[in-house]
Amino acid sequence: METSRQENESSGGLNLTRRNFVRSTTAAGIGIGAIGTSKTALGQEASKGKDIHVALIGCGAQGQALLNASRFIDGVKFKAVCDIWQPNLKRVAGQIRGYKMAPDDAPNGLPGMYEKAEDLFEKEPTIDAVFVAVPDFVHHTYSIMALEAGKQVYCEKMMSNTIERARQMVQAQRATGQLLQVGHQRRSNPRYVHACETLTHDKQLLGWITHAYAQWNRATKSSNPLEWPEKYAIPEDKLREFGFKNMFEFRNWRMFAEYGGGAISDLGAHQIDLFNWFFGATPKSVIASGGVDYHHSYEQHDNVMAIYEYDIPNTVFGTEAVANGKDTVTSRAYYQVLTTNGSQGFYEKFMGLNGTISINETATNNQVYRDSSAPDWEPFGKEGLVVRDLKGAKNYHKFWQNPKPWGESKEAVNDRWIASNTDARVSKGLETWEIPVTLDEPAHTPHVRNFIEVVRDGGAQDDLNCPVEDAFRTCVTVLKINESIEKGAKV
Repeated sequence: METSRQENESSGGLNLTRRNFVRSTTAAGIGIGAIGTSKTALGQEASKGKDIHVALIGCGAQGQALLNASRFIDGVKFKAVCDIWQPNLKRVAGQIRGYKMAPDDAPNGLPGMYEKAEDLFEKEPTIDAVFVAVPDFVHHTYSIMALEAGKQVYCEKMMSNTIERARQMVQAQRATGQLLQVGHQRRSNPRYVHACETLTHDKQLLGWITHAYAQWNRATKSSNPLEWPEKYAIPEDKLREFGFKNMFEFRNWRMFAEYGGGAISDLGAHQIDLFNWFFGATPKSVIASGGVDYHHSYEQHDNVMAIYEYDIPNTVFGTEAVANGKDTVTSRAYYQVLTTNGSQGFYEKFMGLNGTISINETATNNQVYRDSSAPDWEPFGKEGLVVRDLKGAKNYHKFWQNPKPWGESKEAVNDRWIASNTDARVSKGLETWEIPVTLDEPAHTPHVRNFIEVVRDGGAQDDLNCPVEDAFRTCVTVLKINESIEKGAKV
């Protein structure tokens, strides 16, 4: 039986559609044998059927990522590509020919190439779906154009650099009835699906998640301004036609308020989306600090730290016993994005009364830690939901606990000190497990596959893993950080 959106929201905001229920119960049934075969185990094999003719609008780095993700999905044919910069346009068209991903009747194996999307829609009426991978400030322009042309749309995150433009995309989807998925791809990653929907919500392995933490740190070198050969520069009159002032801002649009939301949007949006998904709610407030600390040629904040507060309905984590008679409990989430230091890279951590999940998209973080006071997890291990010491090596909760190559390890010293000193302030060591689900294809592929399969099967918005309304909530959650920084106050 299909669950309505109203029922979803009354149950704490967790999307309990039939699609999510099926994915949750399928993930719950997998065991150790699923490791390395997650596509099949989670029912994500590419469906067979008619080819889906796709147009790609925006052939930069993210457009190329969507192209590469599509290589692993049966029946995706790129009928047309569109970009205002010829180097990107020609490179992607050539890749499509090399991958043999143009329709069979495409001249010379090449897709149609267009500078203006209006021309694309006029001359390519048989397109089924559109990938929108342009800068954030025109996501709404091309998504709405495609929806009104009767096309199904996959738009990259963030939806927009303003809440109002993002709202227009929601309204356009409702008005047209077409599909609109947004590229928060972790919502389709089988490891994240297993961690969120099975371990966190179905089995409530962690209990009440009181805190979440996520970061994306990268060194200054990786954030240096993008350059371009002068012979490939776009004339300024053409740049102005498409909304840009000059070539520098065109190449570095993410860090200018007119075009993008800065590092908190470019990097943070993926991870902040996880806060809403794991908590099954949206935050009631945020307080943030940030600034242009290093990259003075940019406008947007290059270093940001933020704290969210959530009111979580008791039904989400079963917290009636600890809520002191209230209908909700408070959970908090901390996020930081740095462009001046790359320490520990990027990962997400969800901390509950019974344990912690530490995870990231590359699977370098893949641990689940049981708190010493939590119920035994052996029953979950027998079900194959979590696995002890999967690789035969001990996991460490903090990076500085890794054994040193000289003398006695700091961990051994700490263990001996704890054993000989009774101190209530020191917690016992954590029991380490791992998430027994892997992804053996590019990170965007499961999310693109979900979209393509829903298009092919004639499905509905609720069959998408990140329908536009969920993405809109995340867009607001992210952009309120910039508002808090500007106001210097909690919002």
